Amino acid sequence: MKNYAENYAQDRLREVGIRVTVPRLRIYEYLLDHRTHPTCDDIYKDIKKMDDSMSLASVYNVTEKLTDVGLINELVSPDGQKHYDSVVDFHGHFYCKKCGKIYDVTCRKDVVPKSLDNAKIDSVSLMISGTCNPCLNSETPV
Repeated sequence: MKNYAENYAQDRLREVGIRVTVPRLRIYEYLLDHRTHPTCDDIYKDIKKMDDSMSLASVYNVTEKLTDVGLINELVSPDGQKHYDSVVDFHGHFYCKKCGKIYDVTCRKDVVPKSLDNAKIDSVSLMISGTCNPCLNSETPV
């Protein structure tokens, strides 16, 4: 019996008009279940534990395809790493320079500077960097 995530993933893949394949299904399900903004290497290492037929090249190809069709978002952290996010509703991100984690940040997409009123805007993104609360709280005072 299929679980909810698998059914949802299959339905979404079909809705955007791409063929449902095992690699696409596994990687999309993984991203739906792991909202930690993983890299391709993270995805590969975790899926490889359950499916040793998965290749790193497949992970790169599938994440590119899922990004192209709008099922996932690709974001580049300040350290240059590409991360993937299955939450495609508008939101920003906070990158911790100490631990490297990326957190979702709620923000409004309807605030555009007046100087861009006549521009055609294709995308808007927000990436904030700093030190997260857990890292701040774990630092020893000087």
